[in-house]
Amino acid sequence: MAVAPKKDKFIEEAQKLALRGQYDKAAKLYEQAMALEPSNINLRQKLAELLIKANRPDDARKEFETVGKHFANNGFYLKAIAVYKQLQKLFPSDISLSVSLAELNEKHGLTANAIAEYKLVYDYYQKAGNTVELIRTLDRMQTVDSGNVSIKIKLAEALFENGKKDEAYALFSKTAALLQENGDNATLSRLNERIQELFPEKTEFVLETLAEQVRSGNAAKAVAGLQGLLRSNTGDKRVWDLVIEAYRRLDQPQRVRIAYQHYLKYFPDDPTPMIGLITCCVEESNLSAALELLERFEPRLYSAGRLDDLDKTYRALDKLDPINVRVLEGLIRVSQAAGKTGELEVFSSRLKSLCGVSSLAQPDSADSGETGGSGIEPLEFSDEGDETLKTIQETTAETYATLADDEPATAEDEEIEIEIDIDSDFEGSAVDSGEDTSGSTWIDSVDGLFDTIASAPRGVRFGNEMDSSDAQSHYDLGLAFKEMGLFDEAINEFRQASSDASRRLECLIMQGACLRERGQHDAAITMLKALLKPGLSREDSSAVKYELALTCEAAGMSDQATQLLNEIDASTPGFRDVSSRLNAANLENSLDFSDEDLKDFDLK
Repeated sequence: MAVAPKKDKFIEEAQKLALRGQYDKAAKLYEQAMALEPSNINLRQKLAELLIKANRPDDARKEFETVGKHFANNGFYLKAIAVYKQLQKLFPSDISLSVSLAELNEKHGLTANAIAEYKLVYDYYQKAGNTVELIRTLDRMQTVDSGNVSIKIKLAEALFENGKKDEAYALFSKTAALLQENGDNATLSRLNERIQELFPEKTEFVLETLAEQVRSGNAAKAVAGLQGLLRSNTGDKRVWDLVIEAYRRLDQPQRVRIAYQHYLKYFPDDPTPMIGLITCCVEESNLSAALELLERFEPRLYSAGRLDDLDKTYRALDKLDPINVRVLEGLIRVSQAAGKTGELEVFSSRLKSLCGVSSLAQPDSADSGETGGSGIEPLEFSDEGDETLKTIQETTAETYATLADDEPATAEDEEIEIEIDIDSDFEGSAVDSGEDTSGSTWIDSVDGLFDTIASAPRGVRFGNEMDSSDAQSHYDLGLAFKEMGLFDEAINEFRQASSDASRRLECLIMQGACLRERGQHDAAITMLKALLKPGLSREDSSAVKYELALTCEAAGMSDQATQLLNEIDASTPGFRDVSSRLNAANLENSLDFSDEDLKDFDLK
């Protein structure tokens, strides 16, 4: 006898035995069929289901695990999840199954489902007192859902309790940045208090948090917090530096310049805002403003050893206006101060040539006070060029020395235009919660946050509407669960998939179908009838009526089922198998004779 017919005979006989409730005998026949075709996954899955009914759970587990590994290894994660979920129901105390489910959900991108499974694993290790595995599980959870604040806080607390203080502090900082980004000032305020409690030496946690936020590319979110810090303490240079870095990352040059103006107002002798403000003018190609600021700040920048900054600035200005006497004189001063003889000679020669040309072209320029737009009188060169160059160098050195000895200007003398008022622009607080958090401890709050991760998953996208790919994954997983007879799990997946408005009706219909399969006919009928509202398309209306007809039929309401099928056939001809169902119903009715009808037949 050929293998296929023999296998089919075993299966046919097994199905008959299963219908009579003789599951053990049916399973044995399936095992014989499996021996003939061991690679048949569908056959193995059916065998596993029969072994469950035959009260052979360990044997069923062996078969299910073979099926699940096959699906997982071949990338059929949804099918693998459905198989392992069946195993989890059979062996609820085996935590390895939850780990496998978490990993499979993670691989398929079902974040919420993965987190829900990992939460079961966490609860298990917490009860067992296994801190190593507990921390490892929390770390995997935060990797899967990087935007989940409660997980990060829980992990940071666990790290601290286990002596990993540096790791704990780093994670607290990342969490604070996330809270700042989400605008959750209440939790941020309490987190700041907790940091001061655990790390009393870390007195500037909020500033470090905002700095991390700027560095990580979230400058826009950090600005409000930085403005709040400036309102409470304008005397912290690090905050000003960070504000300017944030605005630079946001490509807002005007705000960079304004911030430097404020910075200079509070620190009139600091070279950093001086150079910064000059650089802003250079970047704006505002030559006259840059030269004016250089004339004011150059001696202090020289005293502060900022020759490189001065050299860079003058060179940038030289590119903007290569025939500007004031720029060349500045380059000469910087070159001489830096001892760069070669460059000094080059710039001096250029200045000599420029002044000579200007003198010939504009013999009366000394009276006008203008040369090349520089606003200073030109130097006149005689035929004794070397002597003139020597005089320029000496004069430059003397001028620079004189400038360096001058008293610095006061803040009041510096009439920098402030376009905004600091109180009106830098508003908001980094940690002002505006909320009373008394009456509960930090640990209580942490536990409360973390416990919101129930074993029933939330939406996939943290704080956002689910996208179409997520919805499709949840819908497909719902179908897989439904096929496995895991109706509770299927309903949960369809509920999540219904977050996508485009498939909401379809998901609600499938939930009704699951209720029917679970034997809750009344609930299914009520739900499906509620979906029959005006405005549905003919296709959608027929889909709802079809499932309602099947539910009525399952509930023994044959007349109502037939009526619904007729309505579908009239409005949407050819819809699914409606015609064949109606024909079968009509045939059954035609053979259903009453006692009165049978009187006319001569039955012996």
